[in-house]
Amino acid sequence: MDVARYREPYLLHDPNTRTEFLPLSCKTTAYPSPGGIVLGYFSAVELAHLDLPRTKPTNRSSDPAEEDDLALRMLHLGAHWWPSWDLYALHQEWITDGVPYDFHFPPNVNVGYPSSGKGVWVFKFSADKQTWDEEDVRKPYLERRPDDWEGKIRMALTMDERCEVLKGFGATFYEKVEDCEDIAKTLQEGIQKGKRQEELLLKMEDMKYVDKWLSGSEKK
Repeated sequence: MDVARYREPYLLHDPNTRTEFLPLSCKTTAYPSPGGIVLGYFSAVELAHLDLPRTKPTNRSSDPAEEDDLALRMLHLGAHWWPSWDLYALHQEWITDGVPYDFHFPPNVNVGYPSSGKGVWVFKFSADKQTWDEEDVRKPYLERRPDDWEGKIRMALTMDERCEVLKGFGATFYEKVEDCEDIAKTLQEGIQKGKRQEELLLKMEDMKYVDKWLSGSEKK
């Protein structure tokens, strides 16, 4: 754990940790056998859906099959695969500092599964803390997090209530989870999506590219 590298405590990470409770969510990490991590920030309802304790932190398993199983179930809840914690933390810190990322950083994907077992609700928004002015010719591919997001989503006590909150925010309903491109269906698919995102993130480490992109001369 690199204590000195990041200013924000929530960007520190113990590689033995499964869950860590933060003020608004529970940081949850799985360690799939192909490498990297699957990371999500979950509510109590989502922890219950994952069969994880909601009142005490837990550590990673020594069983690779158990890690793979949890990683896939987390991907089904909108979590993302990352090649390393450091890649995530570096770019998350820049986002916190106000650097706009738009499509370069994975979106926040929020998922709800009705208790009927039919379909899935999906609502996503940009990870950006800051974006362009309204008069700017360019527009972000996703809106930022709604101002009342935390206040409403944290009030849901069941997955059905969570679905209703997502619906209220304009979530998309899919009759089959296979129809939703934002949810990885297999662990390998989640890893491949993460690797494609990694290529975009590495571009953001090139200041010449960032300057061109922010000026509008560099396209997606």
